[in-house]
Amino acid sequence: MSTVAAVNVEEVAAAIGSAVAAGFGAWLFAKKVWPVLRGIPSGVLAFARGVITAAQVLDSVKGLPAFIERTDAAMAQVHHELHPNHGTSMNDALRRTEAAVETLTATSLRLEEGVAGLHVKYEELAAVDDRLWSTLEPDCDDDDEEETNG
Repeated sequence: MSTVAAVNVEEVAAAIGSAVAAGFGAWLFAKKVWPVLRGIPSGVLAFARGVITAAQVLDSVKGLPAFIERTDAAMAQVHHELHPNHGTSMNDALRRTEAAVETLTATSLRLEEGVAGLHVKYEELAAVDDRLWSTLEPDCDDDDEEETNG
């Protein structure tokens, strides 16, 4: 089944009238306005373009003071963070962190030296222990103990 939309006479007349009006407007523009536009000297057109460009530049410059204020505020915050100011800036926090790292590094080096010294002492004590055992039980041998136990 196909459906056909009903078209009334008023809609057709309106469409034809619109087409005629558009054609008449184009003809009137071509006949009356176009020759005037073509007759304008190029210097006048260049001046008009210059005036429009200047207006556009002035319009874009209107927001410049607000931009400068925002930029100055942002730069003040950056300056605050990058310069020492008695503890609240990132610069101060960085200096505190570096000092703490230096302290931890020195402590770590002392601990490493201490542990190395403990290893030496342990080896010395182990040697003394071996000598003491050898003097206390000169005849005692591990193989003899296994034979008597077994």
